[in-house]
Amino acid sequence: MTDAYDDDFTAPEPHDLAAERAALGAMLLSEAAAEICRQALVPADFYQGVHQVIFETITGAMRAGLPADPVDLRPRLFAVRDKLLAAGGLPADQTDYLHTLMRACPLPANARSYARTVRGHAVTRRLREGARRILQLTREGEDLDDAHGLTERAIRELEAVRDAGAGDGITVQTVTEFLGEDEDADAYDWVIRGVLERADRLILTGQEGAGKTMLLRQMAVMAAAGIHPFTYEPVKPCRVLFLDCENTPRHTRRKMRPLVTQARLQGHEVDDANLWIECRPQGMDLALDKDLSWLLRQAAAVMPDITFLGPLYRLAPRALQTDDEAAPIIAALNLLRARGSAVVLEAHAGHATGPGGRRDPRPRGSSAFLGWPEFGYGLRWSDDETAKAERTVDMVAWRGDRDEREWPEMLTAGGTWPWRPVSRSPSAAWGAA
Repeated sequence: MTDAYDDDFTAPEPHDLAAERAALGAMLLSEAAAEICRQALVPADFYQGVHQVIFETITGAMRAGLPADPVDLRPRLFAVRDKLLAAGGLPADQTDYLHTLMRACPLPANARSYARTVRGHAVTRRLREGARRILQLTREGEDLDDAHGLTERAIRELEAVRDAGAGDGITVQTVTEFLGEDEDADAYDWVIRGVLERADRLILTGQEGAGKTMLLRQMAVMAAAGIHPFTYEPVKPCRVLFLDCENTPRHTRRKMRPLVTQARLQGHEVDDANLWIECRPQGMDLALDKDLSWLLRQAAAVMPDITFLGPLYRLAPRALQTDDEAAPIIAALNLLRARGSAVVLEAHAGHATGPGGRRDPRPRGSSAFLGWPEFGYGLRWSDDETAKAERTVDMVAWRGDRDEREWPEMLTAGGTWPWRPVSRSPSAAWGAA
């Protein structure tokens, strides 16, 4: 008599080869899609063995910092031809099949959906295999006295499904292990001493006309030239990527040229390799794979220590009012950060008023942007009748700093540079230069 359970396991194993081809094709077409799939999948998630080998080869190239396109992958696949043959071999020659995968991807921006489908079928297959083993355990012995032991073995089978692809062994450390690292390994990795560490995130907001864009241009040029933006002391020059998504190239050149000249007059020539500028007054949409891939290509070419970009409202063609709308923009910015770049984002302040009827310096849109950066500051006209005429602004923290930094309290226009720091305290050193 056939067990009813046996019928459940005679159906073909769940899989979707079209989704597998689309996911691999997306990885070949887009660096952003490749990163999404690399984080979501492991080789064993693919049903077809050849696809497992190709995924391993693509992710291996990514880890080595190499391109993942058909031309560059062909010699890598040739090097693992024994694996490919063991997996059944490619349907055509290596290059042709890679192009077949690219044609099989309708839209690289849907990589997350393709990966989710591939992963879902993989989990289902593992559950079915675990269920087979559990069923076999119940049939292996006539003695059912040790029901507890049988239950524990069944739980282990399901835990193996849960943990598939999660890495080997325990990764958490005891406090002794965690603190046992050499203290030198925890030293600050400054890109601007006392102000920005590598991979820090800063959002600078301000009212329209308060001068936030000029402050960011000044910081970018001074950092590239090796001048501390607030103390004017010599520092190690940074490699800077400056992306202006609001102003035209002509306008930006008019503003940047005097800054570069001023650095030269102070004996700090701006090396070509340290300052890279792109103007996109049409804006971009970082939720689109095309624009995100363009941004990541620029970052891969420049390898910036600091990326200045914005304003925020020009990074998407829609208002980012909800967390769901903000999520792809934040994910894109985090990909820059993952490459070791500090990210400085310009944003407009909201129109709401805070205590005392003063304008709230927090950025417009989703509250997700309030928690994203390590530092959030806004430029706001100082509470003084002459402040606007003298162009003096308070540098207001709209979120608590996650680490101690040396940000100025106030800025005033004029002097050697467009903005110079000042302090409410007469004994403070700001503004000495």
